Amino acid sequence: MKYLAYIMAMFVFTTTWAQETPKEVKQETQVKTVKYDDGEATTEKKVKVVTRETADVKLDKKDKEKVNQQRVKSTKKVEKMLMVDDDNDAEFDLLTKTTHFVNDNGQYKFTPTNRGFDIAFDNDNNQFVEIGSAWTTQSGGNYIISGEVQNGIGYFNKNGDFVIEYYDETSNQIKTKIYTKGSL
Repeated sequence: MKYLAYIMAMFVFTTTWAQETPKEVKQETQVKTVKYDDGEATTEKKVKVVTRETADVKLDKKDKEKVNQQRVKSTKKVEKMLMVDDDNDAEFDLLTKTTHFVNDNGQYKFTPTNRGFDIAFDNDNNQFVEIGSAWTTQSGGNYIISGEVQNGIGYFNKNGDFVIEYYDETSNQIKTKIYTKGSL
């Protein structure tokens, strides 16, 4: 009976482990040394920028039975961490961390604030333009959205996508805008 329990536990563990979604990860690290003279001495500091892109590996459902399957584009999560080593220890200290997402609809970024987060889109010039803010409500899980284009209610759906429902005056209808997860 004891061996049967071990076999069942091993079966459940390996089955659960095999179900993990494969991810593509690309990481780039740049370290620069900055020297400056403050009038008394020359000081050296190191600045480290780590850029990490992650995306789910998705395959075309039409190629399910084939050996060589085509990949389907998925949303990329891009995290950029800026660190500095300006003290006597060997560790870098984190200054800032930004996250943005890239999908077929362009790039967007959620920046945390003390009341929720700001939403920004890339204006095709690699500069993010803020389009709205999301404030956390007391009911939990819902956000009040205020912006130039969309004013409404936002929430995260079961897939982890951020959904905004807003009233469109030109069409006189309730519309939905979905910011695809990409590992929010």
